[in-house]
Amino acid sequence: MTTSLFFLMWGLATALALPLLVPFHARGIGGVKAFTAANALAVLSLLAYAASGVFPPGVYVIVSNAAWVCSLSLVHIGVRQFFGMPAHVRRTAGLGALCVLAFALMLYARDNLGGRMLLFSTYTCAAALATGRVIFQQRGRLQTRGVMLYLMVAIFGLAALHALRVAVYTVGGQAPASMLDPTPWGLFFIVCGAVTVPALFLALLLLVQTSLSEQMQAALTFDSLTGAYSRRSILDELDRELRRCKRVDGRLAVLVLDIDHFKSINDRYGHAGGDTALRHYAQVVQRAVRASDRVGRLGGEEFVLLMYDCDPARALVQAQRVCDALRDAPLHLQGVEVPMTTSGGLAVYQAGDTADGILARADAALYRAKQQGRDRVEMAWAGRTAGRPLPEGLADAMAEDDGSATREGAESTV
Repeated sequence: MTTSLFFLMWGLATALALPLLVPFHARGIGGVKAFTAANALAVLSLLAYAASGVFPPGVYVIVSNAAWVCSLSLVHIGVRQFFGMPAHVRRTAGLGALCVLAFALMLYARDNLGGRMLLFSTYTCAAALATGRVIFQQRGRLQTRGVMLYLMVAIFGLAALHALRVAVYTVGGQAPASMLDPTPWGLFFIVCGAVTVPALFLALLLLVQTSLSEQMQAALTFDSLTGAYSRRSILDELDRELRRCKRVDGRLAVLVLDIDHFKSINDRYGHAGGDTALRHYAQVVQRAVRASDRVGRLGGEEFVLLMYDCDPARALVQAQRVCDALRDAPLHLQGVEVPMTTSGGLAVYQAGDTADGILARADAALYRAKQQGRDRVEMAWAGRTAGRPLPEGLADAMAEDDGSATREGAESTV
């Protein structure tokens, strides 16, 4: 009776993750349904042993073993689905069915307790190792390293526990005994299982939650269309970098970029063509800059490049590289080669600069570049502030430009 109560508590502990997994079904995360079913079957396996005083051995033993095999199979399938890998459902289901058939033969044809225990632990160890191998191979898919480590500890811990169980009951010379009347070794395996099994399903729950959290964070950090940093994140980074420059007298160059004649691409090839052009532009710019620099989309066809620890001369060279790279990588739309160029305005950090101030200077230089023929980069005038009026003629250039987004338009686009 005491052992049955222990299995009841073990089952309830394993069920803790179950109600938390169900709400994730609607999120479309791969593997969640398999994890939920696996959790439910693991609970059923444990509760079947807890009900040993109610049902005959021929019922609770086969129900418990079959439910456990199906649970482990679903964990393996779910992990592969979660990482976007082929699920191998038929192969895994076939192996599980053969294992359940073997359990039935060793229970009903000829009662073989030792054989069932060894098969149970061998299948558990093999399934856990196969699942752990997938997790280890995909460990870099999450940025939160501790989650993957916790999951690997849980799955490999379960494999190690059952590998030890096989060793104890074979080369160790211990006689197998029913878990309802356990020997000291049997009690050890029950206690360790009560830790590893709930830990495994809590780790799977944490995997799903962390993945969703990282996806939401990525949606805030990166522009969904181009893959560049979003307006919010690039402006936050600009604020942080300006504060750093103020503290340590650092250097920063800000390059505001705009696609030349973007409206004509949209008009001729439609919004789908415009989206393709934006993605192409962002990819070319990101390949042309240094790995340490950041490219963000301010809105529409306007982008900004933050160049860290960069003096004016070096920043001009880097900005020219961006123009050259885009000119050398034409876009192909509907089987037609579409040349793309860009104009840029470059401003470097000055003492007392704010984000609005340095962007205003870069904007003024950008529109001067457009006024002078486009496909070029102009350097911002030193000492210009955000509240200072534009020089004569620049307001007209801003109004006449058919491809650039105004600052207000950029704010409303994102």
